[in-house]
Amino acid sequence: MGFINGSVFEFKIPLNMGFAYCKVLDFRSIREFDGLLAKVYDYISKEELTDLKVLNSKDWLFGARRMPNIPSIKGKGAWKFKGVLVSKDDSFIPDFKYSSKSSPLVSDEATIKEWNVVQDINKPLDSLLSYESVKHLEDTVLTSQRGIEIRTAMEYCRIKDIDIKSHFDLDDMSNWNIYRTMINVPIYSSIPKGFSGKLKL
Repeated sequence: MGFINGSVFEFKIPLNMGFAYCKVLDFRSIREFDGLLAKVYDYISKEELTDLKVLNSKDWLFGARRMPNIPSIKGKGAWKFKGVLVSKDDSFIPDFKYSSKSSPLVSDEATIKEWNVVQDINKPLDSLLSYESVKHLEDTVLTSQRGIEIRTAMEYCRIKDIDIKSHFDLDDMSNWNIYRTMINVPIYSSIPKGFSGKLKL
């Protein structure tokens, strides 16, 4: 079976937190290399979900992340295909931020004064923007399938005020980069609806 836009996948969250659900949207017709967007629902369950309709009323746990590959459903670390959910906002492509920072691992992005934004996945804006305009946007950095799992666990810890550093080795460069990306974006539910995924001018 070929990939179906709007496919929903189930995956196990690190630290035995339970199961999470991710919708993947396909914009590879616009940008072939990294035109897949992964959106994780703000819904975590100790038991596997049997009715996808539950997710229709849920918001997102964090902003859409760009993925390089369709999630694997076979082999080690595979996600489980649960079905397809279609919603009116499936065609919405969020804006993404990036900067020409000297280090991609800077811990406090507020120290970076000039930012760029990519719209419609493939259209960098010419103008430089302030941190305040873009701080609520996700970074253009690609996220792997495993990265989505770790981000989900870290985001859950952040929301529940659980010490992330006691559960994840942040000396591991992969973990640190996921953590850095997360802490430099406000908790999704705190972002005013009109600005979620949109450049703030």
